[in-house]
Amino acid sequence: MVFLLASFAAFRQLLDMGTSSAFFTFLSQKQRSAHFIRVYWFWVASQLAISLVVVWLMLPDALIGQIWVGEDRTLIALALLASFMQGLVWTSASQMAEAYRETVNLQRLNTLVVCVHLCVMVALWHLDQLAIPLVFTALIIEWGIAAWLASRMYRTQGVPRQNEHGTVKTLSAIVSEYFRYCGPMIPYVWLAFAHDFADRWMLQAWGGASEQAYYGVAQQFSAVALLATSSILGVLWKEVAEAAHRNDLQRLSYLYSKVSRILYFVASATACGLLPWSNELLALTVGEDYSGGAVTLMLMLLYPIHQSLGQIGGTLLYATENVRLQVKLNVFVMATSLVFAYVMMAPPDAFIPGLNLRSGGLAWKMLIVQAVSVNLLMWFIARSFDWKFHWQFQYVVFGVCFTLGWVMHQIAALLLEDISSTSVKIILATFCYGLTLLFVVVARPSIAGLLPTELDRILRFKKSIRR
Repeated sequence: MVFLLASFAAFRQLLDMGTSSAFFTFLSQKQRSAHFIRVYWFWVASQLAISLVVVWLMLPDALIGQIWVGEDRTLIALALLASFMQGLVWTSASQMAEAYRETVNLQRLNTLVVCVHLCVMVALWHLDQLAIPLVFTALIIEWGIAAWLASRMYRTQGVPRQNEHGTVKTLSAIVSEYFRYCGPMIPYVWLAFAHDFADRWMLQAWGGASEQAYYGVAQQFSAVALLATSSILGVLWKEVAEAAHRNDLQRLSYLYSKVSRILYFVASATACGLLPWSNELLALTVGEDYSGGAVTLMLMLLYPIHQSLGQIGGTLLYATENVRLQVKLNVFVMATSLVFAYVMMAPPDAFIPGLNLRSGGLAWKMLIVQAVSVNLLMWFIARSFDWKFHWQFQYVVFGVCFTLGWVMHQIAALLLEDISSTSVKIILATFCYGLTLLFVVVARPSIAGLLPTELDRILRFKKSIRR
C-alpha cells in the first residue's frame, strides 16, 4: 500500500507539470472567474483520464509486473484513483478555499474527513474486512466528497471573464498564462518524478515490503513535526503572492523571516521531543514486528526540521512566480540525490556495489540531502532578494531542543524506573520537556523567532482569555 501510493504521488508530478502550483498562485493574487476555474478542473480531469487509460489499458502485463513488483492491475488502478483524489483533487479544492481565506472552515472539513476515515477503518477492522482495496475505495469516496465541499467555499459570483483592460480571458490566454509560469518547471517535474519513483522502487526491489513499511511508518511519524508547517503553508502562499503582486518587498521579507524562524523552532521542538522514544513509539503503535525500523524512525524524525525551511522557501519562490531559481537548484540536487540513494541502498552484489542500508539508507540520504539543499536554497533566496543570509539560528535551536530532549529522556528513565507503563513515561517526560522548553523561550524569545514585545503580547492575550 505504501509503495503504490508513493509511486503514484511521483507519477502525478509527471502530468501535473507544476500547474497546481500555478493555479494556487493565480487564485491567491486576485479573485478569478468561474471560466478560469472550469478550465483548470478540465485539465485535472484530463490528467486522471490519461493516467487510467495508460495504467488500465495500455501498459502490458510484463511491464506492470516490473514497475509495481507483481501487483494486481485492479489494485494498481484503485491506488491511482486514491492517490489522485487525495493528492491532486483534494489539494486543488483546498487551495481554492485557502485562496478565498476560508482556512478555518477548511481545517474543520479536513478534520471531519480524517475522523470519518478513522471510523471507517475501525469498522472494517471490527468486521474483519480491513483489506487494501477497501481502504483505497474509502479514500476515493471520502476525499472526492471533501474536495467537492472545499471547492464550494470559493466564490466566483460577480467576477467577470474580462481582465482589467476589458479583454475576454479566452482559453488560449489562460493556457499562455499557465505556460509562462510552468514552462521552466517542466524538465524539473519530470526529473522529480524519476527521482521520487526511483527512491521507492529501489527500496521495494532491494529491501522488500518490510523495509518499505519501516520507511512508510517513519514517514507518518515525521509528519507530526510538520503539522504546524503544513497548516500554515497555504496561508503563507496566499499572503506572499498578494504581497508580491503589490510589490510590497518589505512585507515579503518580514513574512519569510518570521515564519521560517517560528516553524523551524516548532519542528525542532517536536522532533527532538519524540526522537529519544523511537523504540517505545514503534512498540506502542505498530508492534514489536517493526522494531527493525527504529533507526529509520530516528533519522526520519529529524528530516522535517529542515524540510520546514525547504517548504517555506519553495512557497516563497512559487508564490512570487520565481520558479527558475527553484528549478535550477532542484535539478542539481535531485541528480546528486539519485546517485546517493543508489549507493546507500544497493546490495553488495549489484553491478555497482552499494552499502545495502535499505530503509535506513534512504532515510540517511533524505536527511543529508535535505539539510544541504535547504541551506543552498536559503542562500540563493537571500542573494536574489538582496536579504542577509541567516543560518546560525539553525544550530542554536536544534542544539537546545536536541539536548533537552535527551536529558528529559534520561531523567525519566532514572526517576520513573518503577513505572511499568511506557506510555505514562512518555507523557510525563514530554510534559517536562515542553515545560522546560517554554521556560527557555520566555528567557530567550529569539530562539523561537519572537521579539520580547511579541512574546509579551502573546502572554497578555492568554491572560485576557483566562479572565
